[in-house]
Amino acid sequence: MHLHHILFAVALGLLAHAFIGYFPYPYGDDFAYAPLADYRVDPTLYPRDDQLRLFANHAKVYDWLHALGTATFGVEPVFRMALWVLAAGVAVVLYVLLIALGAPLFALPLVLGLGVEVRLDGLGRGDFGGLISPFFHHHNVALALVLGAISAACLRKSLFAGVLLGLAVFAQPMTAFHGALIAGVGALLRHPGDAVKMALAAILVALPAALPILSSLWAVPDTAVSLDIIEEAYRFRAPHHYDPTWHSIGVATVYLLAGLVGSLQLMRSDASIGRFALGVMISFALLHMITIMIYKLSLSDWVPLFVLDANRSTPIMFAIAPALALAGLLRAPWSSLHWLSGGLLGGVIALNISVGGVFFIVLGILMWRIGHDARRKSLLTIGLVTALLLLFPAKPSVPPVPAETRQALEEIRDVTPRDALFVIPISLSEFRLIAQRSAYVDFKLFSVAQPEQAALTRERIDQIVDPSPENRDAAGWLAAIRWSEDQRHAATCAGMVDILEQTGADYFLRLVAQDEAPQDCAQLSRVVQSKTLVLYGPSR
Repeated sequence: MHLHHILFAVALGLLAHAFIGYFPYPYGDDFAYAPLADYRVDPTLYPRDDQLRLFANHAKVYDWLHALGTATFGVEPVFRMALWVLAAGVAVVLYVLLIALGAPLFALPLVLGLGVEVRLDGLGRGDFGGLISPFFHHHNVALALVLGAISAACLRKSLFAGVLLGLAVFAQPMTAFHGALIAGVGALLRHPGDAVKMALAAILVALPAALPILSSLWAVPDTAVSLDIIEEAYRFRAPHHYDPTWHSIGVATVYLLAGLVGSLQLMRSDASIGRFALGVMISFALLHMITIMIYKLSLSDWVPLFVLDANRSTPIMFAIAPALALAGLLRAPWSSLHWLSGGLLGGVIALNISVGGVFFIVLGILMWRIGHDARRKSLLTIGLVTALLLLFPAKPSVPPVPAETRQALEEIRDVTPRDALFVIPISLSEFRLIAQRSAYVDFKLFSVAQPEQAALTRERIDQIVDPSPENRDAAGWLAAIRWSEDQRHAATCAGMVDILEQTGADYFLRLVAQDEAPQDCAQLSRVVQSKTLVLYGPSR
């Protein structure tokens, strides 16, 4: 392992991040986790927000970095720097894994092009930014730590691997569990003693984060009602996680097969490494079978398999499988498996290549062809540095919240009492973070694995929304968007007064359609108005 190789890996990671792009804070799940982080710092916030206060957030890493940003340079700069660290770290960890597998340096850009800078970066629950993400999310921290643990385990650094797995629990507990299964089975097939050391180190490090999680799980009543609530919540809240398309399943299957064939090839050149690789891929295969048999085909409704989120770790498989396939191709004696492995990697390229991926694959091929030619290596280095200077850092994308909506929510924060309760469009996930006020219910803060919170969320959504017949069977964010529109249509003066009386809320926040003139109500006053929102209240 050489310093200039590590620097090369860092440059490739940052370049991959530049190709993938950047969505600045707040984005996506920030609209759920940032209010939770604010609430932990200041418990006087959201005094009447039952949905938020019932949400048990175990993403400690998010809270820590959010607090660091709040106390220093701001949340957005801290999250952005964290993205850079993650991008560089993922590339370095992949380089370490390739060293452990005995693969040359040119394999690194090939792996990035085949498994990281791709169109589909994961399956189901794992299709959420990938290993190198355009936005900060604690799940990506857990993915990077698990990838590091697998690489360390491949090098037989079992205690260090266990420490990384334990730290991953503080980012995303279920991803850490996947990592323990994947690295643990690999170590078990290679040297059982390594698995024991790794497990002990992981348990010791994870204990402070794991105990509250186990306590909350123990408190959940193991009744048919509770289990039904959890399963229904999973399928309603995120159907795309548990009903992925057959095309996406096919793409993931090609990666899985490529990794399995690569493991078999490595068995022929280095039995020890091959056994570890085979154990890793067998674990991925078991998780993949749960996605197909339980989620897609619904052959069982056993709730723990839904809580398992079996496809959450697929971004790691998308990177490890090409690494194993390439190492097997380059190290194993020639056999018919070379044709099969090459065909599967060709399938990955055909099914999942991206523009940035082409760049990395071409770079890897050029490095292979150049070999030890010093002059050409210098030219290639100059080209890489130039590309990095031109493309990094990535230009931020357009903020997801329209200016008119942000302005209205900021005005709500300024002119309404801090202890007021609001009925809002259920798809308006940005309300809490920007307005800093209590919401009766929204779709974003839907904790599917917590029966009490899930039941309250679904009950309140059903209370304030009467979906039209064509939207009644919708699920996921499609339902949230369509049902918010149904809320708008139902929000007559009488309808708003009735909802406020039922819920005990003080204000009704209504969507405004393009060119719609907000209505005047005798019993309600217009408090805030913009092109996208109008706030009515108080009701008493």
